[in-house]
Amino acid sequence: MTPRAEAPKGALDRALEILEVLTMRGKATTAELVEAVGVSRSAVYRLVERLETAEYLTLADGQWRLGPAAARMAMAAVHNMDVLTVAPPMLRDLAHRTGETVSLGVLSGDEIVFVFREIGHQSVHVRSELGARRPLHATSVGKAYLAGLAPDRCEETIARLPMQDFTKATVTDRGRLREAVAEARRRGWAEEHGEFDAGSTCFGAPVFDQSGAVTAAISIAGPTARMDAASDPFGPLVAETAAALSRRLGHSDWTKQTAIPEPRSRT
Repeated sequence: MTPRAEAPKGALDRALEILEVLTMRGKATTAELVEAVGVSRSAVYRLVERLETAEYLTLADGQWRLGPAAARMAMAAVHNMDVLTVAPPMLRDLAHRTGETVSLGVLSGDEIVFVFREIGHQSVHVRSELGARRPLHATSVGKAYLAGLAPDRCEETIARLPMQDFTKATVTDRGRLREAVAEARRRGWAEEHGEFDAGSTCFGAPVFDQSGAVTAAISIAGPTARMDAASDPFGPLVAETAAALSRRLGHSDWTKQTAIPEPRSRT
């Protein structure tokens, strides 16, 4: 079959591109918009004037910015969107792709509470019942949440954790926990190797809202033997899903702050 030719872009497409540019940059001159959108200066002038009239753009000091109408639209979108509304389809897709158990957790006190779970098609899965509580220091989902916190709040939280011992692999030293959280922040995901459940391996990543604050964390978990034998790199997969979920919630900086590295070879 011959691929269908892409329809030419119209005025609406160009206007949306202008709004997207200003959403990402914050402000831009007319010349910068011309370069970014790739149309003539006269076409951009017509578009920005129409958007300005409708209060989607405002001009100050020779630079265009999003206007009050755009702000009202953004606030309405945020008001009607929360992580439990957006997350399920993405988490179901991740569970389908990997066959493993995928969970969403939110903070409750100094623990993570699972508020959504999708079980993959594998016949044996780890336990992660809805409403189950998990410690921050001994789970991938907990360490991922810590990695998403602002540094001062992260330190305050680590300092007061009870650091209970669950298995022989549980990290109970605060210094080692800080190192694990720093590594999770650097690469974009946290790991757990038998620290809460001796037979399971898990990978987790933080989810951010439109303000840049961590609002939840997701994890993918399975029996260690099966996770170690899998060909897919679970860390990048969970980080990609968390980043996509964060973008749906209005966050735009996480993927810039934390680049997802190439999958590492298993040893």
